[in-house]
Amino acid sequence: MHNIALNRWRDGVPSYGAWINLPDIHVAETLARLGTDWLCFDLQHGLMDYRDLTVLLPAITGLQVTPLVRVAGNQPDQIGKALDAGVQGVIVPMVNSVEDAERAASACRYPPNGTRSVGPMRDAMLEGLSYLATANGQVACIAMIETEQGLANVEAIAAVDGIDALFVGPMDLCYGLGLAPGSFADPIFTAAIERIKAACKAAGIAAGMFGYNAEMAASSIASGFQFASIGTDISFLRSGAQQALATARGEELGEAARGGY
Repeated sequence: MHNIALNRWRDGVPSYGAWINLPDIHVAETLARLGTDWLCFDLQHGLMDYRDLTVLLPAITGLQVTPLVRVAGNQPDQIGKALDAGVQGVIVPMVNSVEDAERAASACRYPPNGTRSVGPMRDAMLEGLSYLATANGQVACIAMIETEQGLANVEAIAAVDGIDALFVGPMDLCYGLGLAPGSFADPIFTAAIERIKAACKAAGIAAGMFGYNAEMAASSIASGFQFASIGTDISFLRSGAQQALATARGEELGEAARGGY
């Protein structure tokens, strides 16, 4: 097993990915062939469930892209089942404490490094039982920092063995800090971002940002993040259609039309 995105982060090479909210294999395959380093299938807020995941993952198998999943919660059964379906990394929402981080990391690793149960259904179909020898080192466990409590504990969370990256949920972090959603230029928010990046650097792990559009992704990487999303399948569809309609009408596309979910 070779995790393209994880190894890029370990080598200090920035990577860009896209977010998948729609349970459509054609959308997933199209985005996987564009050159993104990773795709994240969203089981927390996306319009899909585990059954959809078992159909979507085969559509991108064999392509040079790392499949990630954001699970709905920090539950070992959800994490293990997603990994058994063939994903190479799990993004865990609302990690607020060392205990949360340890539970997520443990669920991603086989003994003796963790408590993941052995039953790599699709992984074994593709790689055989040799998967068991490489999985602990090639599965990415990514903890989301998106609350005031998570920020308060961020240095300790980043230092937990088995956590490979921290990922910022910017809208939830705004709410957690008592800010209006989208207050990304507020000094309180920017100070929080700097603290998260510093915690990752000190722990020797990657820092990631949920980017709502390409500009946000580029600025995040330029500011020191190692990975960022360039948008979501829904946002690509919306912005492309809006741009086409505006062009046909001879109109300018407003800033508010770009990005989002």
